[in-house]
Amino acid sequence: MLCYLLTRGHLAGVPLSRTLWSHVATALDAASIDESPQHLVSQLLMASLLHPLTAAAPRDPAHAREVLEWLREQCQARGWHLPPELIHEALSHPGEVLEVYYKTYVGWGGSAVGRVGVTLLESGSGITHNTTGLTTWYGAAVLADWATDNEVLAGRRVVELGAGVGFTASVILTSTAEGRPPPTTYLLTDCHHHVLTLLHHNLTLNLASPPPKRQDLEVFQREVSEELVKGEVEAGEVVSWPPGGATTTPVAVEGGGGSTEVSVMQVDWRHPPPLPPVDVVVASDVVYARHLIPALVTLIRSILDGSGSRQFEGNQEKQGVLANSKSTRGTGRLQGKSDEVNKKDEGSLDYRGKGSEEEERQGRREREAFIACTRRNQETLSVFLEEVSRQGLTYTLVYQATLHTDTALFLYNETHLPVKIYRITVPPPPPPEPSCDA
Repeated sequence: MLCYLLTRGHLAGVPLSRTLWSHVATALDAASIDESPQHLVSQLLMASLLHPLTAAAPRDPAHAREVLEWLREQCQARGWHLPPELIHEALSHPGEVLEVYYKTYVGWGGSAVGRVGVTLLESGSGITHNTTGLTTWYGAAVLADWATDNEVLAGRRVVELGAGVGFTASVILTSTAEGRPPPTTYLLTDCHHHVLTLLHHNLTLNLASPPPKRQDLEVFQREVSEELVKGEVEAGEVVSWPPGGATTTPVAVEGGGGSTEVSVMQVDWRHPPPLPPVDVVVASDVVYARHLIPALVTLIRSILDGSGSRQFEGNQEKQGVLANSKSTRGTGRLQGKSDEVNKKDEGSLDYRGKGSEEEERQGRREREAFIACTRRNQETLSVFLEEVSRQGLTYTLVYQATLHTDTALFLYNETHLPVKIYRITVPPPPPPEPSCDA
Protein backbone atom coordinates (compact mmCIF):
# COMPACT_ATOMS: atom_id res chain seq x y z
CA MET A 1 0.00 0.00 0.00
CA LEU A 2 2.87 2.40 0.83
CA CYS A 3 4.56 2.19 -2.57
CA TYR A 4 1.26 2.05 -4.47
CA LEU A 5 -0.06 5.25 -2.90
CA LEU A 6 3.30 6.99 -3.34
CA THR A 7 3.45 6.02 -7.03
CA ARG A 8 -0.11 7.18 -7.65
CA GLY A 9 0.46 10.52 -5.93
CA HIS A 10 3.77 11.22 -7.64
CA LEU A 11 2.81 10.24 -11.20
CA ALA A 12 -0.53 12.06 -11.03
CA GLY A 13 1.14 15.23 -9.75
CA VAL A 14 -1.02 15.35 -6.61
CA PRO A 15 -0.15 18.47 -4.56
CA LEU A 16 1.64 17.80 -1.27
CA SER A 17 -1.19 19.54 0.58
CA ARG A 18 -3.61 16.72 -0.23
CA THR A 19 -4.67 14.06 2.24
CA LEU A 20 -3.14 11.30 0.13
CA TRP A 21 0.33 12.24 1.35
CA SER A 22 -0.67 11.89 5.00
CA HIS A 23 -1.83 8.37 4.12
CA VAL A 24 1.61 7.71 2.62
CA ALA A 25 3.28 8.95 5.82
CA THR A 26 1.05 6.71 7.95
CA ALA A 27 1.86 3.72 5.75
CA LEU A 28 5.55 4.60 6.06
CA ASP A 29 5.31 4.44 9.87
CA ALA A 30 3.70 1.02 9.66
CA ALA A 31 6.29 -0.29 7.18
CA SER A 32 9.24 0.96 9.24
CA ILE A 33 8.40 -1.53 11.98
CA ASP A 34 9.28 -4.51 9.80
CA GLU A 35 11.63 -3.08 7.15
CA SER A 36 15.21 -1.84 7.38
CA PRO A 37 15.74 1.91 6.75
CA GLN A 38 18.00 1.27 3.77
CA HIS A 39 15.45 -1.01 2.12
CA LEU A 40 12.60 1.44 2.78
CA VAL A 41 14.52 4.38 1.29
CA SER A 42 15.22 2.32 -1.81
CA GLN A 43 11.52 1.41 -2.06
CA LEU A 44 10.45 5.04 -1.69
CA LEU A 45 12.75 6.18 -4.48
CA MET A 46 11.76 3.37 -6.86
CA ALA A 47 8.09 4.13 -6.24
CA SER A 48 8.49 7.83 -7.02
CA LEU A 49 11.45 9.71 -8.48
CA LEU A 50 13.11 6.59 -9.92
CA HIS A 51 9.91 4.89 -11.07
CA PRO A 52 10.19 3.73 -14.72
CA LEU A 53 7.14 5.75 -15.75
CA THR A 54 8.66 8.95 -14.35
CA ALA A 55 11.08 9.08 -17.26
CA ALA A 56 8.57 7.87 -19.88
CA ALA A 57 7.05 11.35 -20.27
CA PRO A 58 8.15 14.87 -19.21
CA ARG A 59 6.73 15.57 -15.73
CA ASP A 60 6.36 18.81 -13.84
CA PRO A 61 9.85 19.49 -12.40
CA ALA A 62 8.40 21.73 -9.67
CA HIS A 63 6.26 18.86 -8.38
CA ALA A 64 9.22 16.47 -8.55
CA ARG A 65 11.25 18.83 -6.36
CA GLU A 66 8.36 19.07 -3.88
CA VAL A 67 8.18 15.28 -3.68
CA LEU A 68 11.93 15.10 -3.13
CA GLU A 69 11.75 17.65 -0.33
CA TRP A 70 8.86 15.72 1.24
CA LEU A 71 10.82 12.47 1.08
CA ARG A 72 13.87 14.15 2.59
CA GLU A 73 11.78 15.53 5.47
CA GLN A 74 10.20 12.13 6.11
CA CYS A 75 13.60 10.45 6.13
CA GLN A 76 15.25 13.10 8.33
CA ALA A 77 12.43 12.80 10.88
CA ARG A 78 13.26 9.08 11.17
CA GLY A 79 17.04 9.45 11.08
CA TRP A 80 17.38 8.13 7.52
CA HIS A 81 19.24 9.66 4.60
CA LEU A 82 18.56 10.01 0.90
CA PRO A 83 21.45 9.64 -1.58
CA PRO A 84 23.12 13.09 -1.69
CA GLU A 85 23.84 12.82 -5.42
CA LEU A 86 20.11 12.45 -6.10
CA ILE A 87 19.29 15.55 -4.07
CA HIS A 88 22.01 17.61 -5.75
CA GLU A 89 20.95 16.60 -9.26
CA ALA A 90 17.26 17.26 -8.67
CA LEU A 91 17.68 20.61 -6.97
CA SER A 92 20.38 21.97 -9.29
CA HIS A 93 18.17 21.76 -12.39
CA PRO A 94 14.96 23.74 -11.74
CA GLY A 95 13.72 23.18 -15.28
CA GLU A 96 11.69 25.38 -17.59
CA VAL A 97 8.16 26.29 -16.54
CA LEU A 98 5.66 25.16 -19.20
CA GLU A 99 1.88 25.40 -19.45
CA VAL A 100 1.16 21.67 -19.52
CA TYR A 101 2.78 18.49 -18.19
CA TYR A 102 2.15 14.77 -18.38
CA LYS A 103 0.34 12.98 -15.58
CA THR A 104 -0.20 9.24 -15.25
CA TYR A 105 -3.27 7.97 -13.40
CA VAL A 106 -2.16 4.56 -12.13
CA GLY A 107 -4.96 2.06 -11.62
CA TRP A 108 -7.21 3.50 -14.34
CA GLY A 109 -7.53 1.65 -17.67
CA GLY A 110 -4.48 0.85 -19.75
CA SER A 111 -4.74 -2.94 -19.51
CA ALA A 112 -5.93 -3.47 -23.09
CA VAL A 113 -2.76 -1.88 -24.46
CA GLY A 114 -0.38 -3.32 -21.88
CA ARG A 115 0.16 -0.10 -19.90
CA VAL A 116 -0.13 0.88 -16.28
CA GLY A 117 -2.89 3.48 -16.11
CA VAL A 118 -3.59 6.30 -18.53
CA THR A 119 -1.23 9.19 -19.24
CA LEU A 120 -2.54 12.64 -20.15
CA LEU A 121 -0.97 15.95 -21.11
CA GLU A 122 -2.92 18.55 -19.16
CA SER A 123 -2.80 21.79 -17.24
CA GLY A 124 -2.06 21.99 -13.54
CA SER A 125 -4.78 24.59 -13.07
CA GLY A 126 -8.56 24.29 -13.14
CA ILE A 127 -10.00 27.14 -15.21
CA THR A 128 -7.25 28.42 -17.47
CA HIS A 129 -7.12 30.06 -20.91
CA ASN A 130 -10.87 30.66 -20.64
CA THR A 131 -11.77 26.98 -20.51
CA THR A 132 -12.27 24.23 -17.93
CA GLY A 133 -11.32 21.57 -20.44
CA LEU A 134 -7.53 21.53 -20.01
CA THR A 135 -7.75 19.66 -16.70
CA THR A 136 -9.17 16.31 -15.56
CA TRP A 137 -12.07 16.74 -13.12
CA TYR A 138 -13.31 14.15 -10.67
CA GLY A 139 -16.64 13.67 -12.46
CA ALA A 140 -14.75 12.18 -15.43
CA ALA A 141 -13.27 9.53 -13.14
CA VAL A 142 -16.64 8.58 -11.66
CA LEU A 143 -18.19 8.29 -15.12
CA ALA A 144 -15.27 6.19 -16.40
CA ASP A 145 -15.34 3.91 -13.36
CA TRP A 146 -19.10 3.37 -13.57
CA ALA A 147 -19.18 2.87 -17.34
CA THR A 148 -16.44 0.23 -17.27
CA ASP A 149 -18.27 -1.67 -14.50
CA ASN A 150 -21.50 -1.81 -16.52
CA GLU A 151 -22.69 -2.81 -19.97
CA VAL A 152 -24.14 0.51 -21.05
CA LEU A 153 -21.56 1.08 -23.83
CA ALA A 154 -20.92 -2.49 -24.96
CA GLY A 155 -21.43 -2.89 -28.71
CA ARG A 156 -22.98 0.54 -29.06
CA ARG A 157 -22.27 3.84 -30.82
CA VAL A 158 -21.12 6.42 -28.27
CA VAL A 159 -20.69 10.18 -28.34
CA GLU A 160 -19.02 12.03 -25.48
CA LEU A 161 -19.84 15.71 -25.03
CA GLY A 162 -17.24 17.95 -23.40
CA ALA A 163 -14.62 15.22 -23.52
CA GLY A 164 -11.86 17.56 -22.26
CA VAL A 165 -8.37 16.05 -22.22
CA GLY A 166 -9.79 12.54 -22.68
CA PHE A 167 -9.66 10.82 -19.30
CA THR A 168 -13.06 9.08 -19.52
CA ALA A 169 -12.56 7.81 -23.08
CA SER A 170 -8.97 6.71 -22.43
CA VAL A 171 -10.08 4.62 -19.46
CA ILE A 172 -13.09 3.12 -21.23
CA LEU A 173 -11.22 2.31 -24.44
CA THR A 174 -8.26 0.70 -22.68
CA SER A 175 -10.14 -1.31 -20.05
CA THR A 176 -10.38 -5.02 -20.77
CA ALA A 177 -13.52 -6.97 -19.97
CA GLU A 178 -13.49 -10.53 -21.25
CA GLY A 179 -16.57 -11.48 -23.21
CA ARG A 180 -17.97 -7.94 -23.34
CA PRO A 181 -17.73 -6.15 -26.70
CA PRO A 182 -16.33 -2.61 -26.69
CA PRO A 183 -18.25 0.32 -28.20
CA THR A 184 -18.49 0.02 -31.98
CA THR A 185 -17.82 3.75 -32.42
CA TYR A 186 -16.69 6.40 -29.94
CA LEU A 187 -16.97 10.02 -31.03
CA LEU A 188 -15.29 12.53 -28.71
CA THR A 189 -16.37 16.16 -28.91
CA ASP A 190 -15.39 19.48 -27.39
CA CYS A 191 -15.35 23.08 -28.54
CA HIS A 192 -12.13 24.83 -27.44
CA HIS A 193 -9.39 24.37 -30.04
CA HIS A 194 -6.59 23.89 -27.51
CA VAL A 195 -8.65 21.30 -25.63
CA LEU A 196 -9.23 19.40 -28.88
CA THR A 197 -5.50 19.43 -29.63
CA LEU A 198 -4.72 17.88 -26.23
CA LEU A 199 -7.64 15.48 -26.57
CA HIS A 200 -6.45 14.07 -29.87
CA HIS A 201 -2.86 13.85 -28.63
CA ASN A 202 -3.89 12.03 -25.44
CA LEU A 203 -5.95 9.50 -27.38
CA THR A 204 -2.95 8.76 -29.56
CA LEU A 205 -0.74 8.52 -26.48
CA ASN A 206 -3.01 5.99 -24.76
CA LEU A 207 -4.33 4.00 -27.71
CA ALA A 208 -1.49 3.84 -30.21
CA SER A 209 0.90 0.92 -30.23
CA PRO A 210 3.76 1.45 -29.77
CA PRO A 211 3.30 4.64 -27.73
CA PRO A 212 5.09 7.84 -28.77
CA LYS A 213 8.69 8.24 -27.63
CA ARG A 214 9.65 10.68 -24.90
CA GLN A 215 11.50 12.99 -27.27
CA ASP A 216 8.36 13.29 -29.40
CA LEU A 217 6.32 14.06 -26.29
CA GLU A 218 8.78 16.78 -25.29
CA VAL A 219 8.48 18.43 -28.70
CA PHE A 220 4.68 18.34 -28.61
CA GLN A 221 4.54 19.59 -25.02
CA ARG A 222 6.68 22.59 -25.91
CA GLU A 223 4.66 23.38 -29.04
CA VAL A 224 1.37 23.29 -27.11
CA SER A 225 2.77 25.45 -24.32
CA GLU A 226 3.93 28.03 -26.85
CA GLU A 227 0.50 28.07 -28.50
CA LEU A 228 -1.23 28.53 -25.16
CA VAL A 229 0.82 31.61 -24.24
CA LYS A 230 0.52 33.28 -27.66
CA GLY A 231 -2.77 34.87 -26.75
CA GLU A 232 -6.08 34.26 -25.09
CA VAL A 233 -9.37 33.90 -26.92
CA GLU A 234 -12.48 35.44 -25.43
CA ALA A 235 -14.66 33.17 -23.35
CA GLY A 236 -17.15 31.53 -25.69
CA GLU A 237 -15.14 32.39 -28.82
CA VAL A 238 -14.80 29.45 -31.18
CA VAL A 239 -11.56 28.94 -33.12
CA SER A 240 -11.70 26.34 -35.89
CA TRP A 241 -9.95 23.03 -35.21
CA PRO A 242 -7.84 21.57 -36.70
CA PRO A 243 -6.26 24.75 -38.12
CA GLY A 244 -7.20 25.06 -41.75
CA GLY A 245 -9.32 21.93 -41.61
CA ALA A 246 -6.25 19.70 -41.85
CA THR A 247 -6.66 15.97 -41.31
CA THR A 248 -5.07 14.39 -38.23
CA THR A 249 -3.26 11.17 -37.39
CA PRO A 250 -5.51 8.11 -36.95
CA VAL A 251 -5.77 6.56 -33.48
CA ALA A 252 -5.28 2.79 -33.27
CA VAL A 253 -5.48 0.13 -30.56
CA GLU A 254 -4.26 -3.42 -31.03
CA GLY A 255 -5.80 -6.34 -29.20
CA GLY A 256 -8.56 -8.90 -29.49
CA GLY A 257 -12.28 -9.09 -28.92
CA GLY A 258 -13.76 -6.35 -31.10
CA SER A 259 -13.10 -3.03 -32.77
CA THR A 260 -13.90 0.58 -31.98
CA GLU A 261 -13.79 3.42 -34.48
CA VAL A 262 -12.51 6.45 -32.56
CA SER A 263 -13.15 9.99 -33.84
CA VAL A 264 -12.65 13.54 -32.60
CA MET A 265 -14.94 16.38 -33.68
CA GLN A 266 -15.33 20.05 -32.78
CA VAL A 267 -18.88 20.66 -31.53
CA ASP A 268 -20.26 23.98 -30.33
CA TRP A 269 -23.44 23.18 -28.37
CA ARG A 270 -24.96 26.47 -29.50
CA HIS A 271 -24.46 25.68 -33.20
CA PRO A 272 -23.82 21.93 -33.39
CA PRO A 273 -22.92 20.27 -36.70
CA PRO A 274 -24.85 17.20 -37.85
CA LEU A 275 -23.71 14.16 -35.87
CA PRO A 276 -23.57 10.53 -37.02
CA PRO A 277 -26.09 8.03 -35.59
CA VAL A 278 -25.53 7.49 -31.87
CA ASP A 279 -26.92 5.06 -29.29
CA VAL A 280 -25.46 6.51 -26.09
CA VAL A 281 -24.46 10.01 -24.98
CA VAL A 282 -21.99 10.38 -22.10
CA ALA A 283 -20.69 13.54 -20.45
CA SER A 284 -19.17 14.64 -17.16
CA ASP A 285 -18.88 18.02 -15.46
CA VAL A 286 -20.69 19.79 -18.30
CA VAL A 287 -23.45 21.31 -16.14
CA TYR A 288 -21.58 24.38 -14.92
CA ALA A 289 -22.51 27.35 -17.13
CA ARG A 290 -26.15 28.35 -16.74
CA HIS A 291 -26.31 30.13 -20.09
CA LEU A 292 -25.21 26.99 -21.98
CA ILE A 293 -27.71 24.61 -20.37
CA PRO A 294 -30.62 25.13 -22.83
CA ALA A 295 -28.30 24.51 -25.79
CA LEU A 296 -26.79 21.45 -24.11
CA VAL A 297 -30.19 19.89 -23.42
CA THR A 298 -31.40 20.71 -26.93
CA LEU A 299 -28.34 18.93 -28.35
CA ILE A 300 -28.88 15.90 -26.12
CA ARG A 301 -32.52 15.73 -27.17
CA SER A 302 -31.66 15.96 -30.89
CA ILE A 303 -29.26 13.05 -30.45
CA LEU A 304 -31.72 10.94 -28.48
CA ASP A 305 -34.68 11.53 -30.78
CA GLY A 306 -32.53 10.97 -33.88
CA SER A 307 -33.21 14.31 -35.52
CA GLY A 308 -29.52 15.27 -35.53
CA SER A 309 -28.41 12.02 -37.13
CA ARG A 310 -31.13 12.24 -39.79
CA GLN A 311 -29.61 15.54 -40.89
CA PHE A 312 -26.16 13.92 -40.91
CA GLU A 313 -27.39 10.99 -42.99
CA GLY A 314 -29.07 13.39 -45.40
CA ASN A 315 -25.83 15.29 -45.89
CA GLN A 316 -23.94 12.03 -46.22
CA GLU A 317 -26.31 10.79 -48.89
CA LYS A 318 -25.80 13.98 -50.86
CA GLN A 319 -22.02 13.75 -50.61
CA GLY A 320 -21.91 10.01 -51.16
CA VAL A 321 -19.19 9.55 -48.55
CA LEU A 322 -18.76 9.18 -44.80
CA ALA A 323 -16.36 12.01 -44.07
CA ASN A 324 -15.75 14.90 -41.78
CA SER A 325 -12.68 17.07 -42.32
CA LYS A 326 -12.51 17.80 -38.63
CA SER A 327 -12.69 14.22 -37.34
CA THR A 328 -9.96 11.73 -36.61
CA ARG A 329 -10.81 8.15 -37.43
CA GLY A 330 -8.99 5.03 -36.34
CA THR A 331 -9.63 1.40 -35.49
CA GLY A 332 -9.21 -0.16 -32.08
CA ARG A 333 -9.44 -3.75 -30.90
CA LEU A 334 -10.39 -4.16 -27.28
CA GLN A 335 -11.29 -7.00 -24.96
CA GLY A 336 -13.91 -7.05 -22.25
CA LYS A 337 -15.51 -9.29 -19.66
CA SER A 338 -19.07 -9.53 -18.48
CA ASP A 339 -19.31 -8.32 -14.91
CA GLU A 340 -21.87 -7.43 -12.30
CA VAL A 341 -22.22 -3.80 -11.37
CA ASN A 342 -19.61 -2.80 -8.81
CA LYS A 343 -21.44 -2.66 -5.50
CA LYS A 344 -18.52 -1.75 -3.31
CA ASP A 345 -19.15 1.98 -3.63
CA GLU A 346 -21.71 3.29 -1.22
CA GLY A 347 -24.61 4.91 -2.99
CA SER A 348 -24.72 2.51 -5.93
CA LEU A 349 -28.23 2.14 -7.25
CA ASP A 350 -27.31 -1.16 -9.00
CA TYR A 351 -28.13 0.08 -12.51
CA ARG A 352 -26.87 -2.42 -15.09
CA GLY A 353 -27.92 -0.55 -18.18
CA LYS A 354 -30.62 -3.06 -19.12
CA GLY A 355 -33.32 -2.00 -21.51
CA SER A 356 -36.91 -3.15 -21.36
CA GLU A 357 -37.73 -6.84 -21.90
CA GLU A 358 -39.25 -5.98 -25.29
CA GLU A 359 -36.09 -4.12 -26.36
CA GLU A 360 -33.88 -7.00 -25.26
CA ARG A 361 -36.11 -9.50 -27.03
CA GLN A 362 -35.77 -7.51 -30.23
CA GLY A 363 -32.03 -7.14 -29.70
CA ARG A 364 -32.07 -3.36 -29.47
CA ARG A 365 -32.09 -0.66 -26.82
CA GLU A 366 -33.47 2.82 -26.75
CA ARG A 367 -31.07 5.74 -27.03
CA GLU A 368 -29.98 7.09 -23.67
CA ALA A 369 -27.66 9.65 -22.13
CA PHE A 370 -25.59 9.37 -18.96
CA ILE A 371 -24.49 12.69 -17.45
CA ALA A 372 -22.16 12.82 -14.43
CA CYS A 373 -22.65 15.94 -12.29
CA THR A 374 -20.64 17.04 -9.26
CA ARG A 375 -21.94 18.62 -6.09
CA ARG A 376 -20.15 21.86 -6.93
CA ASN A 377 -22.71 22.31 -9.69
CA GLN A 378 -25.67 21.99 -7.28
CA GLU A 379 -27.32 25.24 -8.35
CA THR A 380 -26.84 24.75 -12.07
CA LEU A 381 -27.70 21.05 -11.70
CA SER A 382 -31.22 21.95 -10.64
CA VAL A 383 -31.47 24.31 -13.62
CA PHE A 384 -30.25 21.50 -15.89
CA LEU A 385 -32.79 18.99 -14.60
CA GLU A 386 -35.58 21.54 -14.92
CA GLU A 387 -34.54 22.16 -18.54
CA VAL A 388 -34.46 18.42 -19.19
CA SER A 389 -38.07 18.17 -18.04
CA ARG A 390 -39.10 21.31 -19.87
CA GLN A 391 -37.86 19.86 -23.15
CA GLY A 392 -39.90 16.70 -22.61
CA LEU A 393 -37.10 14.35 -21.54
CA THR A 394 -37.10 12.09 -18.51
CA TYR A 395 -34.24 11.62 -16.05
CA THR A 396 -33.39 9.08 -13.37
CA LEU A 397 -30.56 9.03 -10.85
CA VAL A 398 -28.75 5.76 -11.58
CA TYR A 399 -25.53 6.08 -9.58
CA GLN A 400 -23.66 8.26 -7.14
CA ALA A 401 -20.19 7.99 -5.65
CA THR A 402 -18.24 9.79 -2.97
CA LEU A 403 -14.53 10.47 -3.24
CA HIS A 404 -12.25 8.63 -0.84
CA THR A 405 -9.43 10.82 0.42
CA ASP A 406 -6.72 8.17 0.02
CA THR A 407 -7.39 7.96 -3.73
CA ALA A 408 -7.88 11.67 -4.41
CA LEU A 409 -5.71 12.07 -7.49
CA PHE A 410 -7.47 14.83 -9.36
CA LEU A 411 -6.79 18.53 -9.30
CA TYR A 412 -10.20 19.48 -7.96
CA ASN A 413 -11.61 16.95 -5.50
CA GLU A 414 -14.65 17.33 -3.32
CA THR A 415 -14.21 14.93 -0.47
CA HIS A 416 -17.44 13.43 0.87
CA LEU A 417 -19.50 15.26 -1.77
CA PRO A 418 -21.18 12.89 -4.23
CA VAL A 419 -20.94 12.83 -7.98
CA LYS A 420 -24.31 11.84 -9.42
CA ILE A 421 -24.96 10.14 -12.75
CA TYR A 422 -28.34 10.72 -14.37
CA ARG A 423 -29.86 8.64 -17.14
CA ILE A 424 -31.81 10.75 -19.63
CA THR A 425 -34.19 9.36 -22.25
CA VAL A 426 -36.96 10.42 -24.57
CA PRO A 427 -40.21 9.10 -23.10
CA PRO A 428 -42.22 6.78 -25.36
CA PRO A 429 -45.22 8.32 -27.06
CA PRO A 430 -48.53 7.78 -25.26
CA PRO A 431 -50.59 4.85 -26.52
CA PRO A 432 -53.28 5.82 -29.00
CA GLU A 433 -56.69 6.34 -27.55
CA PRO A 434 -59.00 3.44 -28.29
CA SER A 435 -61.42 4.21 -31.09
CA CYS A 436 -65.09 3.90 -30.39
CA ASP A 437 -67.73 3.08 -32.97
CA ALA A 438 -70.43 5.65 -33.40
